[in-house]
Amino acid sequence: MTVTVIWLIAFAVILFLCLSRWEASVSAGLDKLMPAVLRSDDDRWVWSPAIAVLGATAIVRPVDLLLTLIIIAVIALVGGKLACWAMRKANFH
Repeated sequence: MTVTVIWLIAFAVILFLCLSRWEASVSAGLDKLMPAVLRSDDDRWVWSPAIAVLGATAIVRPVDLLLTLIIIAVIALVGGKLACWAMRKANFH
């Protein structure tokens, strides 16, 4: 129960900070990272909760978050290598 309360408090604080400082810092940082195709007018209401969830999870369970990111990276690497291998083997006649 304590972990849940800490997570909720961290989520609320990070969400508040993201929303209040959107124009000053968060928006500029996301504009540098995201391609123009993925940007929209409602980015504030999509990215702020996503950042808050990741931040709160990193505060409460940093090892779980790190292991999840490592697993996702390994799966993406293997999937990319398999896709490249399959494209080389494909016959495009």
